[in-house]
Amino acid sequence: MKAHTQSEHINNCRAQLHVLGVNINKNILRIEDVGDYIPGSIMVQDFGIMANTYMNKNGCDFLRHSSEELRNLGSGYFSRFFPAQEIEILKEDLKHFIALRDYNKSQSVFQRVRPDSDTDYKWYLTTSKLYPIQDLAESPKLIHIAVEADSLSFAGKKLGNLIADDIFVRRNYHLFNLLTAREKEIICLIAKGVSSMVIADTLFLSIHTVNNHRKNIIHKLGITSLSQLVKFAVSFGII
Repeated sequence: MKAHTQSEHINNCRAQLHVLGVNINKNILRIEDVGDYIPGSIMVQDFGIMANTYMNKNGCDFLRHSSEELRNLGSGYFSRFFPAQEIEILKEDLKHFIALRDYNKSQSVFQRVRPDSDTDYKWYLTTSKLYPIQDLAESPKLIHIAVEADSLSFAGKKLGNLIADDIFVRRNYHLFNLLTAREKEIICLIAKGVSSMVIADTLFLSIHTVNNHRKNIIHKLGITSLSQLVKFAVSFGII
């Protein structure tokens, strides 16, 4: 599986979000009018009230709730559909991202989602961008495009099968045992697409310390691409 495939899909999602954001900002489009025609689950989240304000049909169908029901869940939306520890990390990352107030930036992470506790989690690549607002007094909002990982050639069907890859786990268990608790934390964040700067802020470390940890991880695991690190992290339950 080629490493550049991941970048292609992330860049495609970012490009879609950029064009969508520009057109919304110019009042050329409304998300309510075009959301159902964009591939993937499209949502807008208001971080002032920690709630969804919009979800397209694709997302509603997967979560088995209407857009209004999801909005009424408020902050309970996050704990209902996402793993608790993962969503807490992601929420902190998004707060840092929002604080930048850069409408040209976007960020992408792999995350797990499920409609209810009786259903297995599915992997999604979620790309986020600040949602255009008309008044600076408004609370910040984010627009997300979430694409199921199984539809990405980067992940393909392998992501769904990595945890069951016993041969891979057996062959690499000695490497897993070489990792410190801090290195596992950092691997988790790296595999989700979090930058070194955000990792440093999240874990209260200097950027120099984070970069040293990254070098040690690469040396210990002998990896050469992000896709290899994601495979390792998922196989060993680090994420």
